[in-house]
Amino acid sequence: MSEKTKEPLPIEAFFKDVVSKVEEGMAYRDAVQLCAVMMGGEIARLVSPAINKYQEAIFEQTELSQQPNVDECALASMGKLWHGENFEGNVEQMHCTEEESFLDALYLVLKYAKSQNSLESSLAVNDTICGDKVARMAMIKMAFDEK
Repeated sequence: MSEKTKEPLPIEAFFKDVVSKVEEGMAYRDAVQLCAVMMGGEIARLVSPAINKYQEAIFEQTELSQQPNVDECALASMGKLWHGENFEGNVEQMHCTEEESFLDALYLVLKYAKSQNSLESSLAVNDTICGDKVARMAMIKMAFDEK
């Protein structure tokens, strides 16, 4: 639930729209940006940090992209920017808000959407990163239209 509104984020509707745009031939990143703008509100506000972190992680000249554990660092740094707290990478199951899980899942979807087995790649990385793996897995599956 969004902390400000206490209403659930329309995550399922967002990913349904994204999948529809991708099926029409749009790239995931473009579909995510378009659907966020069209949906507006909290979703639009949340999509920007995930896209920015994805771009930083794939751009070879950034410090983040050079890290051996780039995905964990990317998710941790989004969390750090989000809360202003230090990340404890050795905690197996951390409590995450719906917003944090959405940001993390969206980053993984964007990062692995172009891979040959995008769903499997995203889920494999999800399993290696601390946090709410179950919530992220559900959102990743929505993003790739899997049940």
